[in-house]
Amino acid sequence: MIPITLSHLVTPRILCVSMFPKNQHTLWEIFMHLTLLGTGLPFINPKRRGPAYLVRAGEEHFMVDCGSGAMHRLYEAGAKPSDINHMFITHLHMDHYIDLGHFIMMRWINRNDEPLHLYGPRGLQKMADQLLEMHGPDLELRQITRAKRRPDISIVVHEISEGLMLETPNGVKVSAFSVEHYPLEEPFGFRFDSKDKSIAFSGDTRPCENLIRHCQEVDVLVHEASEYTLWDSPDVDHTHQVKTHTHPEKLGFVARDAKPKLLVASHLMPRSEPWKLREMIGQGFKGNIVIGEDLMTC
Repeated sequence: MIPITLSHLVTPRILCVSMFPKNQHTLWEIFMHLTLLGTGLPFINPKRRGPAYLVRAGEEHFMVDCGSGAMHRLYEAGAKPSDINHMFITHLHMDHYIDLGHFIMMRWINRNDEPLHLYGPRGLQKMADQLLEMHGPDLELRQITRAKRRPDISIVVHEISEGLMLETPNGVKVSAFSVEHYPLEEPFGFRFDSKDKSIAFSGDTRPCENLIRHCQEVDVLVHEASEYTLWDSPDVDHTHQVKTHTHPEKLGFVARDAKPKLLVASHLMPRSEPWKLREMIGQGFKGNIVIGEDLMTC
């Protein structure tokens, strides 16, 4: 795989490489491995699709979460479902998996007959079974129209606990760590490590000491920054949100303690202003901060 240059990037053409001193890391060493497919929430927002991330390591492609619009963003990023054999789901809230059925069907249509490995909390097996049952009639109709019957969709579910989940032939290690997303019992964050780089994803969580321990000095930390105080629905209990999400004012102090080389804020409210997010996060963290945007490569 050749190093990616600016001409390979899709709109918006944003690089985070300038966040680092030139003698610290090269573009190829860190940044070309992560694309933010979706940086939003369950709310419909044309500028921010639901949470989803693409990690590329040579010919190996991985996805973390599969929120609304992830499929479209995946194609815009120059990839397709058939490129991916491993997907990691942080937790079973719909904004983090709602495109999974579409992904599974398109992966088969794109002619990847290898098993899809799904990693996530308890309940993932039941959800995968239900998706296959729901799409079963469509799959059978598509089989009938083919000159030769193909293998049916194969999904291998790994209901995980904290620790190492996967080590690939390219030497990429993927680990899970527990986070705190009340009232869920098993929400997870994920960390990808290769020989010379590391990328971590918080999933949804309130400020979490366990996350800080597992994300010490990572190259890139993608962390939620839910400005839930903007959510002014009468149905919303902000005392609940404090136990569920990380407000940008708190994220700066999480990053201060985790010490990532680059902090990427994601899971953003439609009304959040990037300049204000940066200002709030910067109260606690004096390092490199990027306010995530869909299709940003960093």
